Amino acid sequence: METNSAPLFHRNPQAPPVNRNREQALLIGLMSGEQEFFYTNSLTTGRSREELSRHLSLAVRLKDKPNIQLVFNFLKEEGERSAYNIMISLFLSEHNEKKREALIKERFLGIDRFIQYCRNLSDFLVYIKENNTIEITNEDLQRGILAWDLGHLVSLARVSYDYGLLAEEEAWKYIEFAGKKCRETFACWKEIGKSFLLGQIMSYPGEENFQEAIRYFLLSTESPESPWVKCKFG
Repeated sequence: METNSAPLFHRNPQAPPVNRNREQALLIGLMSGEQEFFYTNSLTTGRSREELSRHLSLAVRLKDKPNIQLVFNFLKEEGERSAYNIMISLFLSEHNEKKREALIKERFLGIDRFIQYCRNLSDFLVYIKENNTIEITNEDLQRGILAWDLGHLVSLARVSYDYGLLAEEEAWKYIEFAGKKCRETFACWKEIGKSFLLGQIMSYPGEENFQEAIRYFLLSTESPESPWVKCKFG
């Protein structure tokens, strides 16, 4: 997870106007984009070619269209949420960590990712309770991490457009897909923010990363300057 000290919610002063659906679809990637200092209001990100190349290398390893297409399809159809959705039912049904891990090993022989996810999630829930930061309910947990996958879908579509790997309308197709799925699943920006946050802490555990992820969540959901605060969801 990249941290930066650049101004938050940076707008593109030359951005052409977009319709409401596209505006809201872009904002599905707000928390993801903020951590990379992307523009909040345009398809273009505002990042240099070198920075775009780094982002693509981290996201898809090879900067070619067929490989990127596989990643887009993965994020649309499956993503990290497929593993999370299996894990969360086990996490909520068994609170003893050793018994939970034994249950996972019994059902999913050789799959260590679920065990690590449970550990990361358990550590995070302990952290927010001890530090009295935010509340994560069972409903939030069961709602899952769709916004984590789709936030990255939006960001990757924007980066790929800027890098010349996607045409403008093709990039918007992916972004609008993310917007539509989120409108079908979530009732407000805060639900989207929690869904993205849960996905982030699953992939980036540890107290320092927890603190940074929570900081972006609170800024995105509470700052008067946040587009989520200014733009009504739905």
